[in-house]
This record gives sequence, structure tokens and C-alpha cells, in this order.
Amino acid sequence: MPLEDLIPQLTDTAYSLKDVEKAFLSRGGTAVKALDGVTFEGPEGMITCIVGPTGSGKTTVLRIVSGLERADRGTATINGKDPATLVRKIGYLTQRHTLFPWMRVCENIALPLEVKGVPPEDARSQVAGICARLGLAGSGDLYPHELSGGMQQRAALGRLLASESWYWLMDEPFTALDERTRHQLQHLLIDLVRERKLSVLFVTHSIDEAVYLADRVVVLSAGPGRVAESFDNLLARPRNRLSQEYGQVMERIRTRIESVLGEEE
Repeated sequence: MPLEDLIPQLTDTAYSLKDVEKAFLSRGGTAVKALDGVTFEGPEGMITCIVGPTGSGKTTVLRIVSGLERADRGTATINGKDPATLVRKIGYLTQRHTLFPWMRVCENIALPLEVKGVPPEDARSQVAGICARLGLAGSGDLYPHELSGGMQQRAALGRLLASESWYWLMDEPFTALDERTRHQLQHLLIDLVRERKLSVLFVTHSIDEAVYLADRVVVLSAGPGRVAESFDNLLARPRNRLSQEYGQVMERIRTRIESVLGEEE
């Protein structure tokens, strides 16, 4: 199947970056540019994956979109608004689950509900439903260190669900997991996006993960990060990694991405 047949035009923008530049000071006091004129959009209700080599500014993009960092130049918006005005609608998940170690799983998941003032009985009911949906039933009374890495990330996803955030920023959240667990959580994320109408901006080093997850792929060049390539992926879901069609798309997209990254070497 020609790659061009897999490139529709998706509509309704969740994430928008326009001419974003960002520099940081080195230890020696020299300004080091991390992002240089980054421009792309991520569709509403879809998964947008950002791929690129180490040092391409992928995490910096997420931090700017989240409102944790400010761009030196350019604009970054979520649904046309300043991210700083949407703090309660933004969820952020990294490689490390960031669960509080002194809290049980159910308490970690319930934390956003507690902050919002949800009555304890209602919160317990919601947490039970979230645990059942994420395969955590029976694990609610455990502490994070008593869970496997995959279960820890499920619990972290549970806290995002409890927060009722609509815009999820995910910084290589499945990288440290074994392949089988990683695939399970990728499938779970796709289901959650469909069920909850989530808009996800997902950073990954893995081209395979980007192809499996993404509705749109954004490729950043080596630092300073620039958008080297951006395209939409219309490969039908569920995506079967073993199918001939998937293999053809994987080969075409991998070649396209690696040819761009190779220019930086």
C-alpha cells in the first residue's frame, strides 16, 4: 500500500505549536538552543506521537505544552488556549510513575478526587470502577513498590482517569517495560482514547510504538529540535504487527523517518 494512501487530513486541533523556540543556559553560561521554530498540530481525540533522537527536544515540547516551561518565542496552545489556564484538564505521565510511595494504590488513584472535594463514598466507588477497568482489581490496598512496573503504570493511568483530564502528555511511559507488557498498555491506551475522547501527545524513541499508536507522527531532528517530518497514519485499527499491511507500512515509515534522522549524522 502506498504511504500516501495512509495520509488523510485529520481535523479539530487539540495541540498547536507555532514557531516555538527555547534555549537553556549551560553550566558555562552559554545559551544552548533546544527548539528552533517548532510548528505542528495534534488532532483532537487522537494520539500524536513525537519521535526523534536524544537531544531533539521532545521532553521540552511536552513541558512547554504542559505550561511547566515557557517558550522564548512562538506560541503553544491546547484547544486554542494558554496551557496555564487548563491545568486541571492536563494529565502528565513520564517513564517514572510518580505514585506516592507512602500511599496505597487506591489512595494514589483517589488523590485527584480528594483534591476536588468528591465525597469519600463516591470517590471509593469511582476508584473501584477505575481499578476494574485497568486490571487493578484486588491491587488497591497494595503499595506501589509491591506492584510490577506494568501495574505501577496502570495505577498512574488510573490517577489520570480520576483527574478527568482530557489532554494527556506522555513522555515515554512504557519504555522501561518488557515487550509484552508494553504492548498491553499500548492497546489499553488506544481503548482509553476511544472511550474517553482523550487527546494524547506521546513522546517515544520507538518507531514501532509510534506506528502502532499514532494517528499523527511528528519527527524532530537532532538538537536544536526542528520538525523534520509530520504525517498522518490511517492504518486501520486494530493494528496487527504481524500482518503484511502493517509490515509494509512499518517499512515505508521507518525508511522515511530514518532517512530524515540520518541527515543529522
